[in-house]
Amino acid sequence: MMFEMPKKISRRKLLSSLGMAGAAAVVYGAGAALGAAGGGGPGASVMSAVYGGEPGKLKLKGKRLLEQLAAMDYTTPVTIADLRAATDPDPELLYYVTDPGQEGEFRYDPADTSSVDNTGLVLVSVSGARFKRIVIGDRYSVKWFGARGDGIQDDMDIIQAAIDAVFALGGGTVFFPAGTYLVSPLLQTRRIVPKNNVNLEGVGSSSVIKVKDNAGDYWTIIGNFQTWPKVKNVTIRGLRFDQNPLGNTTCNINPNRTDTYYWTQYCISLFDYEHIVVENCQFDPICGWNTIVMNNPTSSHAAVRSCTFNFVHTNGVDGYDNSAVYMNGQYHTVTNNRFYAAPGQKAMGAIETHTGKSVVSGNVSDGYVTGVHIQSSETSGEHADITVTGNTFTNAVHAIQFWPYKQYALKNVTVTGNTISLNNAQAQRTMMVGIGAFPGVLPADFTGSFENITITGNTIQCEEEFVKRSNLLEGFCYGIGFVRETDVKNVVISNNVIKNAPITAIHIGNTRKIGTMANIQITGNVIVNAAHYPAANEAYKAAILLRSTVSGAKIAGNMITDTYDTARGLYSIRLNNADGSFTDVEVMDNLITSKQGGLWLDLSSTVRTDAAEKFVKFSDRFLDDPAVEAGTTYQSGTVVLVTGGSVVPGKTPIGYKVTGGGTIGTLTGVTATGAVGSTKVTVNDASRLKVGQWIRIQTGGQVRRINRISGTELRVNAALSADVATASPVTYSAPVYQPFGQVGRLPAIGDTTGLSLEQLEAEMNRLKQAMRDFGILAV
Repeated sequence: MMFEMPKKISRRKLLSSLGMAGAAAVVYGAGAALGAAGGGGPGASVMSAVYGGEPGKLKLKGKRLLEQLAAMDYTTPVTIADLRAATDPDPELLYYVTDPGQEGEFRYDPADTSSVDNTGLVLVSVSGARFKRIVIGDRYSVKWFGARGDGIQDDMDIIQAAIDAVFALGGGTVFFPAGTYLVSPLLQTRRIVPKNNVNLEGVGSSSVIKVKDNAGDYWTIIGNFQTWPKVKNVTIRGLRFDQNPLGNTTCNINPNRTDTYYWTQYCISLFDYEHIVVENCQFDPICGWNTIVMNNPTSSHAAVRSCTFNFVHTNGVDGYDNSAVYMNGQYHTVTNNRFYAAPGQKAMGAIETHTGKSVVSGNVSDGYVTGVHIQSSETSGEHADITVTGNTFTNAVHAIQFWPYKQYALKNVTVTGNTISLNNAQAQRTMMVGIGAFPGVLPADFTGSFENITITGNTIQCEEEFVKRSNLLEGFCYGIGFVRETDVKNVVISNNVIKNAPITAIHIGNTRKIGTMANIQITGNVIVNAAHYPAANEAYKAAILLRSTVSGAKIAGNMITDTYDTARGLYSIRLNNADGSFTDVEVMDNLITSKQGGLWLDLSSTVRTDAAEKFVKFSDRFLDDPAVEAGTTYQSGTVVLVTGGSVVPGKTPIGYKVTGGGTIGTLTGVTATGAVGSTKVTVNDASRLKVGQWIRIQTGGQVRRINRISGTELRVNAALSADVATASPVTYSAPVYQPFGQVGRLPAIGDTTGLSLEQLEAEMNRLKQAMRDFGILAV
């Protein structure tokens, strides 16, 4: 049955029957309600309207459109089916479509005989008549094109049709009213392809793009491939993406697959782009290899801001690699986003920033292993210029990690004002990094250096780990550090707070001593309870540890403390010749404290230092005076000046040069046991012992310096050379010293004229004795 046009009714009567909302829709278009939310509505500038000829041509704008609508005396309500069945349309009529979600005004364009029916903007009747939607503003509802958003119909092709139609008009915004829009991406064959100057916009969390159940493997929901043309000037905002990880049981995210590469499950992916913004979107739940990936080191200007991400592990290899935001390009920002993953979901990376110039700021992540991954690229040039500031990363393990890219150095990076907490004990991962170079295995050609790195004003708190575990790589766990086998130059690590670093708080250099660590400044840091973990290799148990070839370094003004009742740390600062060489290195003005004693300052002799043990001491007694307080200790090289006591001319020394370290006095009632080859000695009573004292263990006559006291356990400066299986008496080992500079004047020697040989011999003996008294003769 052929459709007949309904009887004309007056516009005034129609407006009265539709009410205020309907009146606005008739006069200003269905886009008026949408425009009100986005700054449009009555009086807004008209971007697209009343198409004549091909879609997009003969647009009436602004005042002209309103004048034409006012001049029309008649309009009529119809359905889309009515218009498609029309045989005798009237160009004088304004047709108001009433189909839910597709409401709006159409007019018949008798001059157009070729436009294709796309449901949203052009309707073609059985008689070939073209009806054109009148659009106010530049927003086009995806429901105009037939999308239902009911969570039942697959709307993917309709979404693409809407994007294509708006692109054909020169650009605009495809709008998603509240609803759940099912999509069915598949491998590389089905995806939503973005177009230049076409934005996607929803109303927030109620505008949902959801992957349908059992969609299987797919490359991306929205995006293109590396070989596709550049996408420019696109904003995606106010949408929620639901990758349906629990409902898509037929997928398999597995980097080891050889059958296909299209298993990545991106939400948004672009591989050649310019001026792209993703903002105020929710990605919840997500499950893919990356959620947002913009990956081309020559592309530029991308931003992800004020979005939320919630990762849920889906079908695939256990713990497959994943990053929520992967940015590789120039001039990009990742700001004020929120990342969340529940315990056990194995979320790996929140943010990756490659190439630079870039800013990562104001983000919060919880439950991701890595907060920010920082990497250079082949286009970084002389400086990446990457800033990571003001972020908060909780329940992380590699919070902020640096990677080189092949031979390209990572230069000019600032990491400042971030708050980090690591769940190293719960996660049980093999390595731990608060801020610094990724310590794990990289491809052999990833040899780039690190230069011009500033790490300041960050707070890093680790979980305490008192139980030794088999999988921890002790040399690769640190609060801040660079341990790769490459050069590290021009690094500032200042004014950070590092608490409870299990192994090393600040670690620079590597065990193979490859590369030069040059111009390193470590100043003003507060380090609390570092190296409390019961490490097998205690060379790493330090608050500050430098290794390799160190050329130019300053370690000053740091506060290092161990607050445990029983000391757990070992070295406060370790720059040991066994670990490398040290040129132009100074250690000055550091405050080192512990409750019970210890935190050994282990420095190479080439290091300039104001060590806690000054090499000039004062004593009010001569060192051979029995009244010297028992337990007084002097180290080798110390000069002791005597300030008290009476003077016997020629016999009283000014002071002593200590040639062998030792402790003065008598020690009784203390016994020790220990194993050969161990630096640990257990005593029955440590109350009379102090760090730095020299003791002698009777078994084997072993003399050792005490470096740390922890309860009844002593750490000594060298391993035991003999086994002390049973309790052996411990005594102080006395220092070795030589007096110098005797004071006073000797009496004059009489005239020897006329003396006999026997008298001359006696006088010569008196002279030699005087020379002995002054130390001129040894015997």
